[in-house]
Amino acid sequence: MNPKQCEARIVHADHIRARALHDLTRARMALDTIREIAEARTRADALQVIACIARAALAGSTPPDPSLVQGEEHDRESR
Repeated sequence: MNPKQCEARIVHADHIRARALHDLTRARMALDTIREIAEARTRADALQVIACIARAALAGSTPPDPSLVQGEEHDRESR
């Protein structure tokens, strides 16, 4: 394997790792929310809410690009 291919594999592996960490964070947040709903007083639609949260957590999501600056930081940098 030449150095260019090796570098491309490393970059690809870094992207996969970043996506996995992003998905793990989202899954933990969803589980925390589901736990809170389950521990709260019983709601008539609790199962539907839990199902919706679980579906959203399982759906793929692209992690934010760290090179993009958003919000207040963008305003400060543009001045």
